[in-house]
Amino acid sequence: MKTMKLLYVTIAILAAWQMRSATQIRNLETELQQTKNSVAYAEDRLNGNISLIYSNVDEKLTEQASIVSSATYEIGELNPETRKAPITFRLQLKTLTETTEASLKFGEEMLAMKRENTAFVLTKEFAITDEVLPTIVVEDTGIQQFENNGSLHIYDVKNELFPSLYPQFQGESWYNHEEPYRYNLKGEIETNLNSDTQNHFDKIQYIITIDDKVKKTYTSDTSNGGTIPIDETFEMKEGQTLIGTLVATDKLNYKQEYMITQYVAGEKEPLGYYGYYENAKIIAPDGTVIYEYKENEF
Repeated sequence: MKTMKLLYVTIAILAAWQMRSATQIRNLETELQQTKNSVAYAEDRLNGNISLIYSNVDEKLTEQASIVSSATYEIGELNPETRKAPITFRLQLKTLTETTEASLKFGEEMLAMKRENTAFVLTKEFAITDEVLPTIVVEDTGIQQFENNGSLHIYDVKNELFPSLYPQFQGESWYNHEEPYRYNLKGEIETNLNSDTQNHFDKIQYIITIDDKVKKTYTSDTSNGGTIPIDETFEMKEGQTLIGTLVATDKLNYKQEYMITQYVAGEKEPLGYYGYYENAKIIAPDGTVIYEYKENEF
């Protein structure tokens, strides 16, 4: 009997010791993971600081090697007839003499800049779809120097003139491809506003049409980022076409249109249900389409 009691006590002690050991192991594992996380965080911070140092050094070296002390540009007002806008480039050179001349080279086209006191200035018109990447050419006493300065590079003139949208429907859509024909939308249109220019949108609407007749118009509050909630069922007849278009009007009265949804009643699949838009237009105040983008043409 005493032997059995001793055995039970021994088992209980071993079980308690095992539980205590397991707890200690878990605590050690937790401490080890926390240590690993701390080391990883420290490494990330160190790598970030090293990258920042290299970036600052590269920037300083580029500034020192540059032949200009200042390079800027300014975009003027868009001409809706020519679909072009004037861009004025201005340079300040580090070294300047009475015989110094400066030019900008656009591809194969070289244009001389006009000297204004200690600066050089050039104005040239560009289309809104142009990519502007001039090369600076400085010449003095027959010696030429060349520089590609990122401060003068414009990769999309359109984005410098107009605020932009990247509309997307987030939610669910479903439809009946047999009678009764219905198209259902439930979710929201995220406009994803980007307004880095002085221009901005005064009004944003999501317009549903059936056979070019407006069935529903949703107006966005631009102060909340332009999100438009939608929960609607549209009754249709066979062969009718439903189109959902986002229309944004800026302060200069230019309109941007983005087609997001297109469906023909009776079809088994929508002609277009786009997470992101596939067709886009910019329309001048006089109704002229000055820019058009179609995904399926690229």
